[in-house]
Order: sequence, then structure tokens, then C-alpha cells
Amino acid sequence: MSRGLALAVFFLWSSVAGGEVRIEPALAELPANHLKFYLHFPGPMERGEVFRYLRLVEIDGDGREFQEVPEPFREVELWDETFTRLTLWFHPGRQKPGVNLNVEIGPILEEGKSYRLEISGKWRDESGKAIGEIVAHEFVAGPPDETQPDPSKWKITTKGGFVRVMTDGPLDPESLRKRVVVRRVGEEENLASTIESDSEGMAIRFDSPLNPGRYRLFVDPQLEDLAGNSVARPFNVDLTKTSETRGTELLGAELSFEVPSSDSE
Repeated sequence: MSRGLALAVFFLWSSVAGGEVRIEPALAELPANHLKFYLHFPGPMERGEVFRYLRLVEIDGDGREFQEVPEPFREVELWDETFTRLTLWFHPGRQKPGVNLNVEIGPILEEGKSYRLEISGKWRDESGKAIGEIVAHEFVAGPPDETQPDPSKWKITTKGGFVRVMTDGPLDPESLRKRVVVRRVGEEENLASTIESDSEGMAIRFDSPLNPGRYRLFVDPQLEDLAGNSVARPFNVDLTKTSETRGTELLGAELSFEVPSSDSE
């Protein structure tokens, strides 16, 4: 997938318990070796048999279902502590080239084909209220992403009270929220912020306006892209090779930027 490419989004949502059901990432193109989705719900959901409510289907150019993709998910329920966010993994054994499941069943996504991830409207929250409508996200599988994120290639701009970071490719949204922090130069406290990701990078909005001055953006080496490549190491590592030939392992990064007086007004 071309890094930094702006893409259109097809995204359906539904309301349950007075809120919205969302799927992340909501990009129109995902790498063929994409790993994870995040399903967000407005309240705690029923648990125990969630995979009966989830499907991945291959579709044609008009959105018509062509066939259901067999056994695409790692069937382990990975909830946050509030039971409102489910981390939905594609099975890593099918996404890693040369691994048994990848060879025996084949990859989940094939470059150039179109797919739809569906959440059944029959799924209920803890109070017994069903979502009511299918929630879905359609996307095209782009080229596999085998490249580690490289913060040295990122560009930071400030405007209108928020920071815009143009990265070298789309990043995992939850990883971003956990692995990127901003501090004022000379201070050790992380600034409270909200980070939103898109196909070109991230937008960081701060709870309090930034005063003029210099700031540091810290990138944890475990920050991942959509294919599981981290700043520290690639996702596909051949463990039979020596450390010199396995791929580049990098430390985290620190980037500096300045908020001029005009931006803080």
C-alpha cells in the first residue's frame, strides 16, 4: 500500500443503547497482511459467543457478496476492561507467509480484492438490546506492508490548537494512543491529549491549548502499523536467521516541534 495515500472511506454504523458502533481502522484500503480491527460499542456487550456475529466476505465492485472468507479470525475474545471495545485479530498464522495455516488454507486477504467486515445486527448489549442493523466496513486489500514505521521520515505541523503528524504510512489506532506522547521541553509530564489516526498519519488534540514554545513528541519502539510492524522490528521475522540478517531493530524516537505565538492565539 502506498504510504501516505489519502483514501475514501465506506463506513456504516448503527446505534445501540443510545450510542454509535464503530469499526477502526476505517480506511478504504488496507494492506493484504492487515492484522487487527477494533470494534467500539457505546455500552458493555454480551460476551462468550461473539464470533457468531462476525463475518468477513469477499465482494465484487458493486458491493455484492461473492463468498465468505473461511476461518479469518483468531477466535479469542480480547475485550477492554469496560467490555465496550473488542480487539478483532485476523489469524496471524494465515497472515504470516510460510506459516502452516498460510500454506494449508491460504492468506485471508488477497491483494486487489475487495472485502466487507460485518457485525450482525442481532448482537446484543448486556441489557439485551440488539444493535438492530448490520454494521459494516468495505475495503480493498492493497500490497502487503513489510516496512517498519520510521519516525525520522515524519513531518510535524501545528495549526489551530492541534498538532498534525504526517507519518510514512497508516498506523494502528490503538497503538498510537498508547505509544505516542507529547511533553513540553524541560518538563516530564505527558500532556493530556486525544489522538486520531487516518491514512496520512495522526492529529493530536490537547485538552488544554498549547502555549508558545518547544515540545517533544516521544514514539515508543513498540508502536505498530496496520500489519504489525513496529518501530523496533518487522512483524515477519525469520527466527532461523542470525540477528544480523533478521531485519532492522530500532529504538524509539524523539521528535521536536515548536508552537509559535500565532498558533496559540
